[in-house]
Amino acid sequence: MAETGFVFRRSSGSRAKDKEMLGVSEEVVSLQNRRENALIITFKAPEDEAMNIHQFFENFDELEPVLVDIAGAGDVEYYFRGISPINELNGSDREFSVTLQLRREFV
Repeated sequence: MAETGFVFRRSSGSRAKDKEMLGVSEEVVSLQNRRENALIITFKAPEDEAMNIHQFFENFDELEPVLVDIAGAGDVEYYFRGISPINELNGSDREFSVTLQLRREFV
């Protein structure tokens, strides 16, 4: 994966992490931070790519851990909070959002 991209990894259970990963180009991703450490990730991509990305995330359970690596900076652990329906844009592009919440450890 290029260092300007995003890598999402499943972080729970006995699944092999490398088998449960998705690499996405930065051209199809926009980020929006919300309060309470929520991160909204919006994907806008051609239909085939959007369906592949959506399929990866629709298999997550609520509050399941997901590791996010942006531009090779290292994994940051989030909790999966939800996924929006796919919207059709003009042409063959599709758009949807995934909501993640930053994992906090209390000491």
